[in-house]
Amino acid sequence: FTAAIDLIKDDEGKACGAVLMNMETKEILVARAKCVVIATGGAGRMHYQGFPTSNHYGATADGLVLGYRAGAKLLYPDTLQYHPTGAAYPSQIYGALVTEKVRSLGAQLVNRDGVAFMNPLETRDVSAASIIRECTERNEGVDTGEGKGVWLDTPLIEMLGGEGTIEKRIPAMMRMFAKYGIDIRKEPILVYPTLHYQNGGLDIGVDGMTSVENLYVAGEAVGGIHGRNRLMGNSLLDIIVFGRNAGQQAGKKCKTVKVGKMTLDHVQKFQLDAEQAGIENQIASPKLLPVYTHGSKVEKQPF
Repeated sequence: FTAAIDLIKDDEGKACGAVLMNMETKEILVARAKCVVIATGGAGRMHYQGFPTSNHYGATADGLVLGYRAGAKLLYPDTLQYHPTGAAYPSQIYGALVTEKVRSLGAQLVNRDGVAFMNPLETRDVSAASIIRECTERNEGVDTGEGKGVWLDTPLIEMLGGEGTIEKRIPAMMRMFAKYGIDIRKEPILVYPTLHYQNGGLDIGVDGMTSVENLYVAGEAVGGIHGRNRLMGNSLLDIIVFGRNAGQQAGKKCKTVKVGKMTLDHVQKFQLDAEQAGIENQIASPKLLPVYTHGSKVEKQPF
């Protein structure tokens, strides 16, 4: 596939395209555009603080890097949501999302002694913090062989709702664990918080445009839609409301845009500003894809 590796601005400082790279052939291409929409998703595959993630493999904050380097303002870039229940075992699905529907059906979080350690109606941030504390400060987590986790008592669902409830209400969860020999109807599962959602991102106006003219943002790459935390299900706003708005506004703006001389001067300026600030960084950016070596001689990554 072809990925964007930098934005292009014209001689008036307006976004007017992108530099692309074919990931197979390494061929460099230039896409000229009257308006640009960044919709690159989140940042979970950066594995901040060593956490696993539920995100897709391309979620490496590339859109934020491209927009910031072009001069767009970031909003709440430090805020990430940790979903309280990511799979902690087996390792093949480490970090995969265990939907909150599992708990809404009656499954309870308990520590290694089978003791409930938090109010089941707490918000995601409090729930995640409670699990982390149970596994660290209190040392009441379960050793998975690769880390710690707590039990999510899924058999309780069928005790409360009757036989067949799990297969009827959460069949995807049942299949995900059954693939590895775990029947969640009869045995609990191990969970631990997983990097799930990027609350911060690129700051936009009411028209979905950043502080760089003709550069729009849609989806999870937008910053501040939910403030510093997000309620379950509300990420649909990013797509259905703000994404639609960005597309409509960009389409409307295109009708009046005249692209000037294309330039990458902003990239050189960004590098010069970094040097003057004493910032040295040899890491290629944007990252595009995480490095998972799976035992090769290349230096092993955390996940």
